Amino acid sequence: MRATTCLSTVLASCMAALLWTGNAAANDRAPGAGDNAARKVACHEDTESVFVFTPIGEDQVLSYQRVLIDAPIGEVWPVLRDIEWFVEAVLPDVAPTFTWLDGGGPETIPSRFQFSAAGNTLVEEIIYRSETEKQILVRLVEPVLGMQEYYAFGDLTRACGNKTVLEYTRYLELEPGTDIEFFRALFTQEFIDIPAYFAE
Repeated sequence: MRATTCLSTVLASCMAALLWTGNAAANDRAPGAGDNAARKVACHEDTESVFVFTPIGEDQVLSYQRVLIDAPIGEVWPVLRDIEWFVEAVLPDVAPTFTWLDGGGPETIPSRFQFSAAGNTLVEEIIYRSETEKQILVRLVEPVLGMQEYYAFGDLTRACGNKTVLEYTRYLELEPGTDIEFFRALFTQEFIDIPAYFAE
């Protein structure tokens, strides 16, 4: 039940960020951020790992993951906010192919970037980031690997004991016939790699 409630909350935050990208990016404040303030100040006690991966419509999938990272939020946020570092953490095999595009970079929002995987080039864009809320939203720019649309919303919260909770919500719209198990396996591995990255 807690996982379902949390999924609904994160999805709502993700949709708000999508709808308010321009203002939120410029003002460093997501809609309803004040409502989230109490959650961000106190330490997060709900740290059980969760992975929900479910079809929500024809050729549409919603993925929600929550993982506890054994590092303070001050160490985790720089990795999540700089997508180049994040790719290195979750996709170390493709990290050497990472490139910022069109003069973009970690301090510019929006910014496009690309990397290569399985013989394909993925072009994505950071469209929202909040330093206050410790949130980031990324979208796929060009269809690839069966994905027509892809959005990923990352959200960090302080956990008790000087640890960090990472919640990651992803929406995928796929070409008909695309094997969703490929993405389930990929997302599972990524969330094994993230805590391991900070444990090194």
